[in-house]
Amino acid sequence: MKILRIVVIGLIVVTAIGVVFFSFYSRTEKYGLEIINRQITAVKDILADPKAFEGKPVTIEGKIASECSTGCWFYVKVGSGNLTIYVDTGNSGFAIPQKAGKKILVEGKVIIKKTGPMIQAKGVEIK
Repeated sequence: MKILRIVVIGLIVVTAIGVVFFSFYSRTEKYGLEIINRQITAVKDILADPKAFEGKPVTIEGKIASECSTGCWFYVKVGSGNLTIYVDTGNSGFAIPQKAGKKILVEGKVIIKKTGPMIQAKGVEIK
């Protein structure tokens, strides 16, 4: 009976540690509106033919390459090269904390500025 109690308590402790570990390391931070469209648009496609995407909703993923100190804009880097796209959150009423190097998922609309295409974000998830 004593061994059974030790085994049960051990299983409870291991399960609790697992739950805490999983929730800590799999946490996704969400900003702005909830991301609905999970179909990823390749950044290289947006940069290659911006007019085809202008005004359209897209979802992109990559890593935060750099960002402003207040979190109202950032660059998303894709892959191992220098492929980046500018993302603005300022007009959407939210900002993100400093998270350079973290994986990011962005849903927004493609806008073409004088400097090139950019994403006006409506929702962001950082992992």
